[in-house]
Amino acid sequence: MAERKTLHITVTAGPYGSESPVSVFRLVDMALDKGYNVNVLAYEDAVILTARAQKQHDDPIWKDKVEHHTDAGKAHNTTAEFVERLLEKGKGEPHLNWYV
Repeated sequence: MAERKTLHITVTAGPYGSESPVSVFRLVDMALDKGYNVNVLAYEDAVILTARAQKQHDDPIWKDKVEHHTDAGKAHNTTAEFVERLLEKGKGEPHLNWYV
């Protein structure tokens, strides 16, 4: 069998400040689906992506504007929960390593 390819990603953006972490989550998810091992190096603000101290929160902006948001008033997942799901997916082969 051919050696599995590995994708290396560096992320510096912290949670909720930009779309960069979400793009990284999607990239990691797709790379694992395609059979790549993945190494993610999170530093600077990105180390907070895995912080368990984050709490789910409501989105108060949309509570009274249902037409703009389909899950108005419901709690949103934290970035730590997304990383946890990816790490679960990458436990075996292909494998995910997340470094902070």
